[in-house]
Amino acid sequence: MKSVKILPMSLVALILTAFANPAAADDAALVEGEGTIHAVELTSNTLVINGVRFHVAFDARVEIQDNYGAFSMLQPGMKVAFEYRRHGPTNLEIFDIEQLSDNRRMEET
Repeated sequence: MKSVKILPMSLVALILTAFANPAAADDAALVEGEGTIHAVELTSNTLVINGVRFHVAFDARVEIQDNYGAFSMLQPGMKVAFEYRRHGPTNLEIFDIEQLSDNRRMEET
């Protein structure tokens, strides 16, 4: 009879542990941005946009001129809109990026 009570309590403990840190989920909140690409670093899979370095996820969705693209097709000078998650103060990961029109006006800080 004791083993029957242990199994459900173990399951409850496992579930509580999985959801016990809501602050970690806030750290990875979705953020949107746009700007101009200043550097593309293929070997480290990173971009510098408006002076900020972003890691690009290997499975990131890339759209160039309204078509499916690849990270390696991104070029300095392109205006882009992107979505990223902040995993830490210097760990910013883009998972969705699309090229904007060249004549798009943007305010860069």
